[in-house]
Amino acid sequence: MTSTDADTLTMRHAKFLTLIEHKDYTEAQIHNPWHKGKLLQTVLITPSHHATTKHDIAGATLTRETKRAAIFTTTHSSLIDELGITNAIAGVCETEYIANPRIREALLQGKIRDIGSAMTPNKELIINLNPDLILLSPYENASTYGNLEGLGIPIVQCADYMETSALGRAEWMRFYGRLFGKGQEADSIFNAVEASYTSLSLLTDSVTHRPSVLFDTKNGSAWYVPGGRSTMAQLINDAGGEYIFSDDDKSGSIPLSFESVINRGEKADFWFIRYNNSNQRIALSDLGRSYHPYTLFNAYRKQNVYGCNSAELIFYEETPFHPDRLLRDYIKMLHPDLLPNDTLRYFHKL
Repeated sequence: MTSTDADTLTMRHAKFLTLIEHKDYTEAQIHNPWHKGKLLQTVLITPSHHATTKHDIAGATLTRETKRAAIFTTTHSSLIDELGITNAIAGVCETEYIANPRIREALLQGKIRDIGSAMTPNKELIINLNPDLILLSPYENASTYGNLEGLGIPIVQCADYMETSALGRAEWMRFYGRLFGKGQEADSIFNAVEASYTSLSLLTDSVTHRPSVLFDTKNGSAWYVPGGRSTMAQLINDAGGEYIFSDDDKSGSIPLSFESVINRGEKADFWFIRYNNSNQRIALSDLGRSYHPYTLFNAYRKQNVYGCNSAELIFYEETPFHPDRLLRDYIKMLHPDLLPNDTLRYFHKL
């Protein structure tokens, strides 16, 4: 689509998103992360008092600035809260993982409703809530989303998690802000995040030793690790570290056997573990007792293991759109001399 009044906004980091400002509406092009050169979705956002029919694009999702939304991820609901419009969240999925105190309080008061699992949402409740929009995370080859299309509510596919750079994912907040009529506020938050992240990453440019890093623990028969092209891998690189699977070409998590992980990670200098324990923080001895072969890792023996208990922290809700805060923790752990006056925000030493 071309228009003489169109202004394509420069996306400085996001690869799967294009924003085009027209005279009386915004066009968001969401690129397909799994099929290069194809669009996953086009979303037209118009102010509430405008009609959009004369600007329709075939196959586009038409939405007015959103007043109330059903949000399927804790990450996006927390961003909407940060934009100062918690009351725009009609319902949210996976409430057991929500740590944001304002959203938890709104759930307790019934101002926000629990709409079930993201994979099997409560469609009847969503209909009763009558939201303007549904925000959900897409997945490859999805032809339907639990028949949600039949509800007649516009669906926005939030593919930000497929970005391969931390700032690329964070930049999607500029799109979400415009969905809710908070574009300027979202741009302002992102500019601050970008400046903070860039400033922090410059601290590690001259490091001469880059410690190696192992992530997480075994889950059942598989050990899921971040791919070498994931935002987590990039964060470790920007923090002056060396991710042990940096040569992998995947952006998502990859399941590995314990043998594969110990072959690559036995000598890793640091071990960062993300876990969820509502009772208490785990200690190094707890880790060893949970699975004795963990004690074979160099990071365990040298007590260079750090944990993040997501049950007590707004970690998964906050870090996707504030990667600078996570980067600061990684730098503090890998190169404490670079941030001598800082304290850890998310992690604690086991």
